[in-house]
Amino acid sequence: MSKKPGRRRMGQNRMLWLLDALERDSRADAAIDALTGAVRALPLGRARDALHGRWLGHPLHPLMVQVPVGSWMSAAVLDLWPGRSREAGVLVGVGLAAAGPAALAGAVDWAELRRQQTRVGLVHAVANAAA
Repeated sequence: MSKKPGRRRMGQNRMLWLLDALERDSRADAAIDALTGAVRALPLGRARDALHGRWLGHPLHPLMVQVPVGSWMSAAVLDLWPGRSREAGVLVGVGLAAAGPAALAGAVDWAELRRQQTRVGLVHAVANAAA
């Protein structure tokens, strides 16, 4: 069973193709410039380095998002269990409380990325905010 080379490449990883196209799309650059300027202007002081995770040697955002994602996934599972809506509600609240600091850490990291990365990061942030 042979595959055509061009088709195989596209079918092999459409997500990489989509991300490459997004990295080259300059339509959001004006908004990115405004947002990065606003994030860089936040008066965070030493908290900026803490949010970057410099003290840990690793960005904090990927670690911090585990709390809201885990909380919301657990709440979804509890929603399937009769009589567990109170616990699910608590987990939704925990996720909401943790989402703000995680988003702030992500924004601080995002504002220091290269242009192509900020384009993908903006789509990531907008999709998460919409969700």
